[in-house]
Amino acid sequence: MRGAGRRGAWFWACGLVLWVACSPTQSYEDADTRRPVSACEPMTCASQGMDCGIAIDGCGGTLDCGACGPGEVCGGSGRHNVCGPAPCEPTTCEALGLNCGPVSNGCEDALDCGTCTAPESCGGGGTPNVCGEPTCTPDTCESLARDCGAVPNGCGGLLDCGGCADGLTCGGGGAPNVCGRGICKRATCDALGKDCGPVSDGCGGMLDCGACASGLTCGGGGVPNVCGNPPCTPGTCETLGKNCGPVADGCGGMLDCGVCVDGQTCGGGGVPNVCGGGVCTPLTCESQEKNCGTVPDGCGGLLHCGLCPAGETCGGGGVDHVCGRPLCTPATCESLDKDCGTVPNGCGGALQCGACTNGETCGGGGTPNVCAAPSCRPYTCGLLGKDCGTVPDGCGGFLECGTCTAPESCEATGAPNVCAASASVCVDRNLGSMVPLMVKGSTAHAGDDHQSSCGGSGAPDRGFLWTAPKSALFTFDTAKSAIRSLISVRSGGCGGADLACAKDGISYGGGARVSVPLVQGQTVLVVVDSASPDRFSAGYFELHIDELRASEAGSCFDGMDNEGDRWVDCADTDCHDAPGCGGRGCAHHDLGSALPVTFHGETAGSGDGFQGTCGALLQQDRAHLWTAPRAGTYVFDTAPSEWGNALYVLTGCRGTELGCASNPNGSPQGSPAVKVTLAQGQTVLLVVDGMANPDQDTPIRYTLHISEDAATETGRCADGADNDADSNCR
Repeated sequence: MRGAGRRGAWFWACGLVLWVACSPTQSYEDADTRRPVSACEPMTCASQGMDCGIAIDGCGGTLDCGACGPGEVCGGSGRHNVCGPAPCEPTTCEALGLNCGPVSNGCEDALDCGTCTAPESCGGGGTPNVCGEPTCTPDTCESLARDCGAVPNGCGGLLDCGGCADGLTCGGGGAPNVCGRGICKRATCDALGKDCGPVSDGCGGMLDCGACASGLTCGGGGVPNVCGNPPCTPGTCETLGKNCGPVADGCGGMLDCGVCVDGQTCGGGGVPNVCGGGVCTPLTCESQEKNCGTVPDGCGGLLHCGLCPAGETCGGGGVDHVCGRPLCTPATCESLDKDCGTVPNGCGGALQCGACTNGETCGGGGTPNVCAAPSCRPYTCGLLGKDCGTVPDGCGGFLECGTCTAPESCEATGAPNVCAASASVCVDRNLGSMVPLMVKGSTAHAGDDHQSSCGGSGAPDRGFLWTAPKSALFTFDTAKSAIRSLISVRSGGCGGADLACAKDGISYGGGARVSVPLVQGQTVLVVVDSASPDRFSAGYFELHIDELRASEAGSCFDGMDNEGDRWVDCADTDCHDAPGCGGRGCAHHDLGSALPVTFHGETAGSGDGFQGTCGALLQQDRAHLWTAPRAGTYVFDTAPSEWGNALYVLTGCRGTELGCASNPNGSPQGSPAVKVTLAQGQTVLLVVDGMANPDQDTPIRYTLHISEDAATETGRCADGADNDADSNCR
């Protein structure tokens, strides 16, 4: 039974995240084949099996699926956006125990449960639609999809997400605080643009980025783990208890609190800046212990208390209108050994350390804000699509891509450095009875060993044995797969009858989903296949198995459809209020608030988790979290592009699209660049999406730049970034 917040088409529709198309969808034609390149193909109401209400089209837009006939309501059948009978008794705010904001009445209308009185806010205490003072809800390892090391919980504390199994390292697969194979490269405070407090290094450890100078607080300026001045709330004449003359507002400004009525004077009753009968004796600079600036005299006038000597500033020692030396001595580019880009000065400000020349780039040698010639970037086994043997890395070295597991062997089908079987294989792997479970892999170079009741002929596939650990209803899905996937569950293993088969069921991407009731100890064969024998028939997939849950809440970042309603993680209304859906929970990399940024990455093994309005479908993508260190206009680009790619900027995991740019060709000219104006402390998600092949998933390598908007590229021609966002980095 769903909670009241999920009942009714009106509230569900209003909970949808609307993707704003900030640039047109692009297309192109290959000069040789005249083959149209994949652009975002919107779904229809009919293709999703919907006949009412508002739905998403998978490309950032919405669909109006119509209204239901007499006697029916939208969702009455038990499925979103499907008409069906559902007699409904409207509830009330009192019956629901709610006292603020709009809520569903349990039918198709909304209730207005009122407003809150400051300092309380609606939902501020952690209970939706109930007035309360704001509290912080700590993240969990599960909600952040982290499984190792120390991770900030978002509320000033730390989570211990455990250790990794033998052969794996924390962050080894490229995702911070996620176990994977490889060596994790620890982040630094400088690389993340942080200068205070504890910060995760992405490899299971924590960085101590130091303390702030006196007068500054960690995060005070609105950027986490960056020293800044806490925002000042000016006083008013009323809150200060004053009703006449000029009065300091406590934040460096002055208030005019008016004049007194006849017979009274300002300060006449003996209280400065308060009307009273009598004669006011003006205060002096000395009596107030002030020696600089302009200060009220308490009787409606102002005192000029003088200037400070060289080396001191008015208020510099931390006391208003008293001369003193600044409490914080700003660092210099030289003292920090930095020679390019923007660097925190340690006192809440920033240093401009210049630009690089002679072919060098800022951070090109691996040290942030230091000019150096870009080093050769070795390829990886994943990017090359290799999983066995020794392979050149493109920089004069070699990669060891592993060994194969029987019945597969290296190069069995003639594909160099690829594991494959030379004969038909029914079971590729026995998954045991673990739940929840996620398996990542590829159907490329597999055999066409299975034919299911809903398709699969002509496409390579993988088969997995799995045993139910208990009697329950289980969900099987392939969300985030970069193929047009098909999933089937067969009784008893190879040759068994289909218990369920589907080639759709996930509301976006290439995923499919089925639900199957099983008894404890029952073994099934789970087949990941494709309904398409040609385009997107082979490639990266993810298989998820879980017991059917009543809600997606608490599992908003595991990549699976836990409750079987077709919506995954942050796209599900159960997760819209999850803190991590602002970007932290789905980001592969946290770039902090560093500026400028030059980040090298690749999409291999990332899955298809996002779709912009201007990119291609069914390609793997990678997300980067970044926080603006100050208010301004910023340029995000992927110049020069080695492979075709799309770049889009989102406000969160399923947030509004602030901008999108793409180019199917890899070149410095026309490289994707997006310009966005942000407030200080505003966090965005930068998604680099593959666009290198219109017919199949092709992982790409990319370089992501973040820079402040410039009117011209002059003086920045060697930093590699597209500073003026003209899609030309040269």
